[in-house]
Amino acid sequence: MVQDQENRYNIYMVYNNVLKKIAILLVIPIILGSCASINNFINDDDESSSEVKDVNLNKRLAISIPMPENSKYLVEKTIIFGEGSRFSGVLYLMHDQSADEVVEFYRVKMRDDGWSEIAIVRSDFVLLNFDKEDRFATIKVIRKVFDNSSSEVTIGPKSDTTINRSINIDTIDSVSDEPFSIQ
Repeated sequence: MVQDQENRYNIYMVYNNVLKKIAILLVIPIILGSCASINNFINDDDESSSEVKDVNLNKRLAISIPMPENSKYLVEKTIIFGEGSRFSGVLYLMHDQSADEVVEFYRVKMRDDGWSEIAIVRSDFVLLNFDKEDRFATIKVIRKVFDNSSSEVTIGPKSDTTINRSINIDTIDSVSDEPFSIQ
C-alpha cells in the first residue's frame, strides 16, 4: 500500500515537471513575440510599410550633410531636391543608436561641417536647429524603444524675402519699428 502511494506520487511529480516544462516552452515565445509586437506598435505605421535602405559610405544619397554610421533611410518618406551642398528636402533616417547618441553626433558633426547651432529643444523628442550661410537645417530626433531612434532631417534655403512676400511686405520700403498687422 505504501509502495503504491509512493508510485502514484512519483508519477504525479513526473507529470507535474513535464507540464511545467511545456508551460515554459509555450510562455517564452509568447513573451518574445509580444516584445516585437510592442516595438512594431510603437513605431509609426509608415516606417513598417516603407522600403528601408542602408546609407553607407559608398552610397551617400548625393547629399553633403553628416549622417550617423549604419543609418537606414525610409524611401517613401524621403524627398531630395538637388545634390551635394545644394541639397534641399526631408530625409527620414532610422538608427540603431540611442537618441542621446544621435543628438550628440549631430551637434558635433554639424558644427564640424560649418553649421552653427541655433537652438535645441528637448521633449519627448529632441529638435535641433542649425544654419549655414544661406541654408537652414532642422533635425528632429525621436526616441524609440530598445535604445533605437529615428531622425527627420529637413534642409533648405533660408530667405527673409520669401516670408516678406507671403505677408505682402515690401523689403525696400519697410523700415518701420511698428509690428505688421494681418487684415
